[in-house]
Amino acid sequence: MSADGLSKIRSCLLLVPLLCPSGIVLQAQSRPSAQREGQIGVQEPLRTWEAMRVEQAPKLDGTLDDPVWQQANPIGNFLQREPFEGQPPTEKTEVRIIYTKHEVYFGIACFDSDPKKIIATELRRDVSQELDDYFEIIIDSAHDRRNAYVFQINPLGTQRDALITEERRTDTSTGDGDPGWDGVWTSEARITNEGWTATIAIPFSTLNFMRSRDVIWGINFKRFIRRKNEEDLWYGRTEPPESGRPANCMEYPRSAAGVCLS
Repeated sequence: MSADGLSKIRSCLLLVPLLCPSGIVLQAQSRPSAQREGQIGVQEPLRTWEAMRVEQAPKLDGTLDDPVWQQANPIGNFLQREPFEGQPPTEKTEVRIIYTKHEVYFGIACFDSDPKKIIATELRRDVSQELDDYFEIIIDSAHDRRNAYVFQINPLGTQRDALITEERRTDTSTGDGDPGWDGVWTSEARITNEGWTATIAIPFSTLNFMRSRDVIWGINFKRFIRRKNEEDLWYGRTEPPESGRPANCMEYPRSAAGVCLS
C-alpha cells in the first residue's frame, strides 16, 4: 500500500460476537467482476465468512499441523493488485481465523510453485520488509474507519507492526502505517515444500478491544511475492480518476456498506 493512510485500505467487516458460541463472522465486498471491469468503482454484494471459537489455543509453531486449525474453513479468493489488477494470483493464499476468550489467531498458508525462490532475508523487527516476501493483516478494531493496526510477517517469522492513524500519510518505502508503535503479539513462520506458512496470535488487549456481544471490525489481508513484484489482496478496487486517489489502491470503507473515505 502507498500513502494516504487509510485511504489506501479497503477492508471487509469482522463481526466478533465474543459472548456467543457461534464464531467470528467476516463480511467483505468482493471486487468488481470481470463482466463489470469497465464500471470502475461499482461494488459487489457483501460476502461473509465465519471463524470458529475454540476453547484451547492452537499450537503456534508456524505450521497449520495442529488439528485446531482445521476447524476453520480457509479464506481464499485473493486477487492481484499488482502487476495485473483484478486477475487471479499466480500463487494460492489461504487464511484461517479462530479465536478464544482472550486472543484471535490467524493461520496463513502462502503456497508457492517454486519454494526455493521465496525471498526472506530480514531478521530485524519493524524494519521494512519490502525486499522480502511477506503477509500483512490490517485490523480496525474500533471500526471508526480512520485508524487501524498493521501486522506483518515474513517467511522467517520476522515481525513488523504499525499504526495507521487519522489518515496520516506514511513513507511507502518503509511499508504501511507508522512503525513507531509496538504491539504485543506472537508469530512464527516456516518455509515448506509447498511454500510458507505462518501462525499469528493477537491478544484482544493489543487491539484495545472492549468486550461486547457484537462488534464490527474492519479487516484486510495482503500477500507480497517479492520475485514477481506481486501484491495479492483479499479485497481491493480501482478508484475512478475523478476521485483524486491513485488507481490500484487498497481502500478502507467509511461505513458498513464499504463507502470510501473522502
